[in-house]
Amino acid sequence: MNFKEALSSTLNAGESLTNTIPKSDDFIKFSFVPEEIAENLSYIQAYNSITAFYPHHYEISKLNSYCLIYTQIGSGLLTLNSGSYTIKRGTIAFIDCKRWHRIEVKEPPWTYKVLFISGSPVSFFHHCFVNDHGNLCTLMPGTAIPNKIEFLCDFLHKSPDKPLFNAKYISDILFELLLEKERLLQIKLNINNCIYQIKNDLDNRYTDNISLELLEKKYHISKYHICREFTKHFHISPIRYLNLKKITAAKELLVHTDKKINEIGRITGFENPNNFIRHFKKQIGVTPLEYRKHILTDKIDRQYPPARSFQR
Repeated sequence: MNFKEALSSTLNAGESLTNTIPKSDDFIKFSFVPEEIAENLSYIQAYNSITAFYPHHYEISKLNSYCLIYTQIGSGLLTLNSGSYTIKRGTIAFIDCKRWHRIEVKEPPWTYKVLFISGSPVSFFHHCFVNDHGNLCTLMPGTAIPNKIEFLCDFLHKSPDKPLFNAKYISDILFELLLEKERLLQIKLNINNCIYQIKNDLDNRYTDNISLELLEKKYHISKYHICREFTKHFHISPIRYLNLKKITAAKELLVHTDKKINEIGRITGFENPNNFIRHFKKQIGVTPLEYRKHILTDKIDRQYPPARSFQR
């Protein structure tokens, strides 16, 4: 059974494909590939550029192929491994078609490029891709991958009888996907390092006037990204963590020194006494003065317990 017959037999969507693709005679266009290329190189089995509307969908399984889907307009939905993933603009899906999956419109009109590919090297590229990203990857700004996909699809339409060139271009895209993965991994490592440096700043410089804007300028990461990554790592927002550090230091000073409340607030980074009292009560449940009185009273009671009364 050739690939065209195999794909046709595995599709489970009735007429939802052709009826939801305007001005298109075929859902997919097939490529002829010489045997020597198919045995040794990555190659393209089928391809198309599709604009689809509801209820465009299809299901594929047990197909000896891999699939790349890149969205240009709108979005689609990939259902795979008991999960659903939005294939929106700026993302690319890499799917092993031997496994059951469903593709459908999420936000119409959905314009996307689809490439069915095979060849002995492709399984290696797919394994490396899904090992870090799962089946979906958000591409970096300025990446060359969309332009390479666009160029390849145009070339396939204009020169379908040049399989060696097609094999080169799809190999370029697969290599670029791995390089993209490495760049994304490096960015992730850099961000992780910055998040731990930010925590170190909050641990050791909590008395300074640290703000999200200051951290944004220092580490060249947006404050929204800082909040998201810090919370993901430590399960608390950076500002809440900073205030908690200040309050913990204030508790120590309230117990072990006789400094005034306003002075303790200033020492621990609260320039406004009312702000200090408000944050302290929010965290501890009582004001700083009430906390000091309670702790000192408890100490005295433990040091000088009430005398026992004896009955004759």
